[in-house]
Amino acid sequence: MNYLRGFAPWICYAALSAFDWRLGMCTAATVAVLLLVDARRKQGADLLSTATCGFFVVMAVIAVADPTSGLHRWTCALANATLAVMALGSLAVGKPFTLSIARTQVPQEHWNAPRFIHVNKVLTSAWGAAFAGAAIACAVIVGYAHSATVPLTAVQVLAFVIPFVFSGKYVARAQAAAERAAVGPDPASS
Repeated sequence: MNYLRGFAPWICYAALSAFDWRLGMCTAATVAVLLLVDARRKQGADLLSTATCGFFVVMAVIAVADPTSGLHRWTCALANATLAVMALGSLAVGKPFTLSIARTQVPQEHWNAPRFIHVNKVLTSAWGAAFAGAAIACAVIVGYAHSATVPLTAVQVLAFVIPFVFSGKYVARAQAAAERAAVGPDPASS
């Protein structure tokens, strides 16, 4: 559920920008600022919250200052590119962005375990790949037909749904493997 909370501004943008990109950007910026303030108050802001807030605040200012900006056409590609850079950049510096989310769901004694770190590297890689693929797909679609709403929406949905489903299944498998390892080998399998 923390994944959804972190992506709430992106979901707000996707849902409302179909009506008016300024509405989508301003709502997303507001939600992002509120989430960032809440995160700072509770435990400190994570990379996703900070990158999200920065992106939407800048884009909301542009949307309000120049509603006819050509940048509007490229927002889907820019949004996914921003998320891809954030995810893949967090891997490059050895701090997968999913760690801060996972640490809210896992006891602290597991936070530095190699298996826990590995799982989060895999999850961050999956999210980064999905975002990078979506950024490229959106750029191609916009380049050919900038008003192709249905394909752009499909790409945006898939960019979230695929890694979200993968994350749930991968974490469940990793938890099951960790539980089996903690119990020891099954005597029946010998």
